Amino acid sequence: MNQYLSLRLIRASCLIIVGATALIAAASWQYRPNAWTPETQVTNVSGNSRLVDLGADASGRILYLTWEDYSGGVQEVYFQRSLDDGLTWNAPLRLSHLTVITTEPEPRLATNGRQVMVFYANRTASGQHLFYAESDDWGTDFSVPLQVTYESGDQLGGTAAVVSSTVYLVWQQDSSGAVRVYFAKSSNSGRTWSSGVALANDSATQDEDQYPAIAAVDNDVFVAWSRMYEGEQAIFVRTSLDFGGTWRPEVQVSSYAAESYPEFPAIASDGIDLFLVWGSSMGLLYSRSSDEGETWSKPIFLTDMSRQYVAPRITAANSRIQVVVAGIHDLTSNIFYLNSPDDGQTWNASRLTTHSPTALSLAPVVSSNGEDTFVAWEDNRNGNFSIFYRSRPDFRLLRDFELRILMPVIFILTTTAVVYPEFESRQSKRIMPKKAEKKKISLRMQ
Repeated sequence: MNQYLSLRLIRASCLIIVGATALIAAASWQYRPNAWTPETQVTNVSGNSRLVDLGADASGRILYLTWEDYSGGVQEVYFQRSLDDGLTWNAPLRLSHLTVITTEPEPRLATNGRQVMVFYANRTASGQHLFYAESDDWGTDFSVPLQVTYESGDQLGGTAAVVSSTVYLVWQQDSSGAVRVYFAKSSNSGRTWSSGVALANDSATQDEDQYPAIAAVDNDVFVAWSRMYEGEQAIFVRTSLDFGGTWRPEVQVSSYAAESYPEFPAIASDGIDLFLVWGSSMGLLYSRSSDEGETWSKPIFLTDMSRQYVAPRITAANSRIQVVVAGIHDLTSNIFYLNSPDDGQTWNASRLTTHSPTALSLAPVVSSNGEDTFVAWEDNRNGNFSIFYRSRPDFRLLRDFELRILMPVIFILTTTAVVYPEFESRQSKRIMPKKAEKKKISLRMQ
């Protein structure tokens, strides 16, 4: 009887050890590091590295960067990736073969994880058109550049969104002085493309529709842009609920304003609501839609008027909104980070950059793969413009923290897994002979 009791005690002890280990590890994880990494310079070339874009693979720790580079007087588009959340970066890869007359290729990145597409402008004999290079192996190799747009005039500012194998692309097109926002899509991962469709109202020839932004979730596509009319500007949005096949009428989100210059809108969706931010000389503004872009809340300022806030970028998931923006004051500019944990009900703000009063940090971009946030921007604190990067949480501290938790857990669980079966085996061998002896005695008595 004592041996049975001993075996039960050992079993209970093993279960207690395993359960306690799991609870201690879970409790310790709640206090994991959640700080921003230091400001890290990613590029370091003789020329300027500018207009960066950033993407994250939601299924792993892969990050993608693209930017335009002016090394040695030659303008090209480059790509770089990190396989460890930005702790280290692979060597830069040149993607483009730009003509010498190209102005501002402005590369933009779209990814669904495995597939990575980098869009940029390149000037040909018939105008400046959009091209892209594509990778289907997480950015290891890229195709030769392929031309997407062929319309007359200049196509600029192309930006894209990828949902599964469908790619949505918007751009700003200047044809004979008329500036419009256009849309095209590919339903087969970029192998073929639809013709460009003008999204903005064509009836007002004096309008200039600029700085398009796009977001897509499932079969819904949302496009925002800034319209200038007779010296005043306003923000507009248009929505498609059938993969870009048909479009609802455009919706004006902000009033026309002459002094504040509302422009550079950024739009995001968490699958339920739409979130829109844009910059102005008076501050950063925000609006929200809960009916797929049909109506919008009254715009509110997320910042004060102490700086001019330009070119914000936004990401949203699980009721959490994150925004980065450049704030310009006098001769300097810094990058600011704003986040809301409750669909825009409340906001927190912090400054991400620290440098001399004459340095410029501009054109920030933000991406997320769930709980983790990645930010990149251009910065001239060390002379030429270079690409800088920060992430949250601090992955260096986090890796050390994981190891400090993981190693004891592995040791305890491994020891338990080895010792417990051995003990069970020995106890069984001790008990079985006694059972056999009792059986023999019982037979004799019979």
